[in-house]
Amino acid sequence: MASALALLGLASAVAACFAGYNSAWGQSKAAQKRLAADTTGHVTADNGGAPATARHTKRVRFRPDGHYLAETVNPEERIEQLVADANDVLRPALGLQLEVDAIRPWAFDDDAKLDPALAALRVDDPGSDVAIVVGLVGALPGPTDSLHQLGLAEVLGKYLVMRAPGRLAERDDIDRTFYELSDEEKARLALGRRRHRAEAIFLHEIGHILGALHEDDRESLMRPAYDEKMTRFGDDALLLMGMALSEPDRDAVVKAQLDYIRSAKAPPWAPGEREQAVRFLEARAAYGTPGASPSQNVPTGGTTPASTAAGLTSAAADLPPADGALFAQASSQLAAGAAASAYALARPLFDRYPRSVGVQDLRCQLATLRYLDKDALQRECALYVQLADAGTAGAR
Repeated sequence: MASALALLGLASAVAACFAGYNSAWGQSKAAQKRLAADTTGHVTADNGGAPATARHTKRVRFRPDGHYLAETVNPEERIEQLVADANDVLRPALGLQLEVDAIRPWAFDDDAKLDPALAALRVDDPGSDVAIVVGLVGALPGPTDSLHQLGLAEVLGKYLVMRAPGRLAERDDIDRTFYELSDEEKARLALGRRRHRAEAIFLHEIGHILGALHEDDRESLMRPAYDEKMTRFGDDALLLMGMALSEPDRDAVVKAQLDYIRSAKAPPWAPGEREQAVRFLEARAAYGTPGASPSQNVPTGGTTPASTAAGLTSAAADLPPADGALFAQASSQLAAGAAASAYALARPLFDRYPRSVGVQDLRCQLATLRYLDKDALQRECALYVQLADAGTAGAR
C-alpha cells in the first residue's frame, strides 16, 4: 500500500511538473507572439479623421546608390511600397499624395556620412522637374536610432537622403528574443520591422522638407530618435506642414511658419527646437529660399540680397585665383539657396583663411542655413564675430 501511494505520489508530481512546463511554454509563446504583433507593420493613418482625398500632389524621384541596391531585395518593389505606406499617412493627414516619377540609379559610393551625400545629390540631380529628390544609400555598419544618422533633409527644400532600413544583426536579435516563433514568423517580423523603420524615416524627412520640427512625443514621427511606437504626426507638425502646402509661395511659407513658431504657446517641440527654427527661418527670410512653390513641382530658385552678393564677390577677388574661384562657386550655390552643396565646396577654405572676413562671413551664413544646434552655430560663427567686432579685413 505504501509502495502504491509512493508511486501514485511520484506520478502526480511528474504530471504536475509536466502540466506546469506546458503552461509556462504556452504563456511564453503567446507573449512572444503578442510582442511580435506589437512591433510589426507600418505607421497608422490615424490623424484626426481628416479626409482621405488628395488635394496636393508631389512627384518624387528616387536615386538608389550601389550600396542600397546591394542591400535591398526587390528595390523597386520596396520603393513602391514605401510610397504607398507614406501616402496612407499623408493623404488623410494633409491631403498630400506622393507619386513616383522615376527610380534612377545613382553613381555614388561614399555614403559613410549623410551631409556630403545630400550635397552630392543636389549637384548630381537638378530636380527641376520634380518636387522631391530622394537619395537612397547603404545602411550603417552598426545599429543606431538617431534619425539624423538614418536620414537627412533640406528644411523647406526638395532634397533628402535616407539609409536602407536594414540593421546589423537584427535577425540574430530576433532569434534570441523570439525563440518560440517559427522561422516563417521570425522572417515576417524582421520584414515588418524594416518596413516600419523605412516608413518612419521617410515620413520624418518629408516632415522636415515641409518645415516640421522635432517633437518629444514617443509616438510622433518627428521624434529625433527612431522608436517602434512612431505612428503619427503631432498637431503642431501638421499645422506647419499644412502651411508649406497651402501658402502661395516659399516666402509666404517662411513668414507664416516663423510667425507661428515665435508665438506658439507650450509647443511639444524638443529642447532648443524653437530657437533653431527661428534662426533658420530668419536666415531664409534674409537670404532667400530655394525650392518649389508648395503648390507646384517646378522650383523658383531663391536669391541672395545684392549687398550680400557684392560682399561675397569682393571677398573672392582677395583670394588666390584657385581659391577665389572655389569661393565664387560656393557663393553662387548659396545665392541659389543650396546651402548643403555650398558648404561642401567652401569647407576647405574655412581653416585656410581664418583672418578673411568674407570667408568667415560665408561660413557663418552657411551655418545658419544648415540648421545647426546652438553650440555648433556659435563655433562656426566665432571667427566672423571676432573679425567683425575688430573691424579686421584682409585675405588671410
